[in-house]
Amino acid sequence: MKGVIPDTLKARALLLLTLVFVVSHMISIMIYKENRYASVVLTEATDFGQRIIGIVDLAYRFPANQRHDILSAAQTQFLTTYPDIVPIKAVACQQDGAAAEISRRIFQPFDTRPSYQVDVCVRRFGGVWPLLGQEQKKRVDILVNIHFPDDETASFHAELPEANSLFSDRVILYLVVVTTLALLLAWHLILKLIAPINRLAGAAEKIGVNLDVESLEEVGPRETRVALRAFNEMQVRLQRQLHGQTEMFAAISHDLKSAVTRLQLRCDLLHDEKEREGLQRVVKDMRFMIASIIDFVRGDSTEEPVRRISLGDLLASLCEDLIEESVPIEYHVDQTVHLYCRPMSLRRAIQNLIDNACKHAGSAYVEMQVQAAGVFINIDDQGPGVPESRLEDVLRPFVTVDASRTSTSSGMGLGLAIAHKIILSHGGTLRLTNKPGGGLRAQLYCPFGNPMRS
Repeated sequence: MKGVIPDTLKARALLLLTLVFVVSHMISIMIYKENRYASVVLTEATDFGQRIIGIVDLAYRFPANQRHDILSAAQTQFLTTYPDIVPIKAVACQQDGAAAEISRRIFQPFDTRPSYQVDVCVRRFGGVWPLLGQEQKKRVDILVNIHFPDDETASFHAELPEANSLFSDRVILYLVVVTTLALLLAWHLILKLIAPINRLAGAAEKIGVNLDVESLEEVGPRETRVALRAFNEMQVRLQRQLHGQTEMFAAISHDLKSAVTRLQLRCDLLHDEKEREGLQRVVKDMRFMIASIIDFVRGDSTEEPVRRISLGDLLASLCEDLIEESVPIEYHVDQTVHLYCRPMSLRRAIQNLIDNACKHAGSAYVEMQVQAAGVFINIDDQGPGVPESRLEDVLRPFVTVDASRTSTSSGMGLGLAIAHKIILSHGGTLRLTNKPGGGLRAQLYCPFGNPMRS
């Protein structure tokens, strides 16, 4: 069923509306056809009774030996007359309500002629007929036996004409035209109804990339306005919380840098060289810690404008610059793709991944792969990898797994966290996997439909 039912709300709404519309019209046409058929048959039966009473009255005025000629002259395409009656008992007459109503319509003209004895037999009276086509038509076959007052007889046989096919009345064409017009109007209205939901979904994606995007305009039905207002209020609260945390970290970092500077001055005044060197190492570590924290807090900064760049050129330029700085890396970029991004931030995230690979494994191999849905950038190393249970943890700030890497590792565990934060702000993902042959792969993925392009 999942492959049959569409997965979008507007497609499901249109499908449901189409089914309801078509089914309701088909049922209406079937009911109309049955009523139309019954009306036509009963009208023909009344007319048939009037015609017989006219022929019988005319024939009764002539001598019995001349009635055969009169009856023969009254024959038509649908009416056959016989001077002798056909025994009713030999005919399989229909016994139901519809046959009884047809018989009543034929008997009705004879109510004023009580001297005539009339027997009516209705045969082959059908139920529901096919909606279209002529091959399975059923007709009402009627046999009427008349006994004249002078003991002469006459038999009338007729097949009442049926109603024309609905196809010949162009009802199907009408149905197709009306259904098409109604569905086009419904599609337009559904699109207008679903538009606020699409706007809300697009705004949610943009907030994941840039929390400071413009608020949504609160228009539409009351329920839609309530949802949009709640979304805008949520965005304001998130902005207040995030900006408050950023300002708090900036203030703490500023105060810490001032304290570290005073500590450095006091350290320089120490006369004991051993104490001075030890304290200088502490000051250096503190400066490194403060700088790392500031880098992490500013990792998703939206101050840099979004620009359309060639990702292949950016990656090749970065790798060439690192090679000139004697960083042991190799890269393979044989194609490019254009994306909307913050170039300096994205470059910094990729460089952090390369630095992490070189620091823990001694070298790195960088490769870009362009696929239909997006672009992948793989940074591979030949190090010992990371335990499978810690692959997600190392993307969090201040988490390190030095025991699984080389003994020369150093840092606060913010390099991967900063890269991860920047990549998420671009609508992409960062995934770490251990390669089967050994080593770690950091895979950066950015979809072509990322919210920065809109």
